[in-house]
Amino acid sequence: MKKRKGRVIALGTILACSIGLGTLSVEAGNENSVYSFKIKKEQDNEYTRTKYRQTTTERNTWKVRMYHSQEGTNTYTTYWLEKSNGTNVSPSAKVKAGSGGLNSGRNHYVKGNAGANATEVRLTAENNNYSSNTYSVDGYWDEETGRILPGQYKESYTTEYNK
Repeated sequence: MKKRKGRVIALGTILACSIGLGTLSVEAGNENSVYSFKIKKEQDNEYTRTKYRQTTTERNTWKVRMYHSQEGTNTYTTYWLEKSNGTNVSPSAKVKAGSGGLNSGRNHYVKGNAGANATEVRLTAENNNYSSNTYSVDGYWDEETGRILPGQYKESYTTEYNK
């Protein structure tokens, strides 16, 4: 009887500790933070406010989706992460505009560089070609998704629509 009572207490303690630790741990979620800005002429940069990227794993991807571009459907804009001082901390991704609906466009998952770990980052964009035109873009982004870049990809991958 004493053995059984001891096991129950031990199991209860383990359960209580695991519940407590579970509430203390923070993991990246796959969020959709809205962005909307005007892409400047001649490849000048535009960017969002900074967000804290807590990961220490470069292959923990960030995400961007452009569901609308005033330049038109199926046009491209280049995106990357940078620190607020302008230091680039990820490879860039050429993202194709969707048709304008909130669910149009594709998610692009891109790894960060070592400089993107445990720091404030912002989504930065520029026109993919040198042009005197400006245009507005809208979409979603996430500074860290919790999705680890699969080994067969060097820097990024793109999912099907709405994934």
